[in-house]
Amino acid sequence: MKLRLRQLTLISLAGVALLSLAGCGHSTDAAKASKVAFATTAQNPKQQVWYRLNTATPKPNSQVSDILVQQKGKVTDYQVQGISLKKLNNQSVAQTITLAKNNERTAFNKTLKSQQTNYQGELKLDKSNQKNSDQYTYKKGIAQANSEAKQDQQRYNQFKQSTKQLHFTATKAYPVAAKVGKNKSGKQVTSETITLTAQKWQFGTANSGTIKQVSQRNQIDLNIDNLMAKPVTVNNTKYIGYYGSPDALVTKTTNAKAESNFDTPSIHGVH
Repeated sequence: MKLRLRQLTLISLAGVALLSLAGCGHSTDAAKASKVAFATTAQNPKQQVWYRLNTATPKPNSQVSDILVQQKGKVTDYQVQGISLKKLNNQSVAQTITLAKNNERTAFNKTLKSQQTNYQGELKLDKSNQKNSDQYTYKKGIAQANSEAKQDQQRYNQFKQSTKQLHFTATKAYPVAAKVGKNKSGKQVTSETITLTAQKWQFGTANSGTIKQVSQRNQIDLNIDNLMAKPVTVNNTKYIGYYGSPDALVTKTTNAKAESNFDTPSIHGVH
């Protein structure tokens, strides 16, 4: 009887071990999971960070174009400028998010000032052309110069009005979205398209100087060749995720045996 009880106990423990391993494979903890997938890790209740790079694989000089903050099935896409991957190596999640927020605001102010300078320059040039046309050209040239100067003046006025009481609005979090492709049998995922939604400032158009914030969608197409079989080490920091062409998508990991994987339709937001 004692022998039978022991056998049952061993079988039970083995079952628990198998369940634990299965759970590990689908862990939402990006830093520790053995199999890492973007939409899967986004389900974690705590904030986690991924990076979109301007190189096909993580390198010290890789520039980060997007800092993607995941939490509870949503992603906040901070589009940043002038940040290298090396700079983020020793940053905590909280420090990285603060850096992303500050960078976004700084980039906005720089672009706003640059756009204002452009409008002023265009208006100044067209007024100069207008003056010269009045003195040296035929009626057709005068009419064209007058029209261009008038349009630029209108755009500049709209720009000034748009910025008069403009308040910076930080990027928001959007639900994660991904679509997977399967092999002929339908049993294996062989590709994935991740759709990222972000907010972008539109600083006027060819016909208008009105500033507004618009949503923008970017797609990341992945196939088997994009999967990382093991972490890539950059300055003693390990990264796992997806090779790019050229924009790699990676996150930090402490698991030396981690490998990237596709998401599955069982994950919320994945179809």
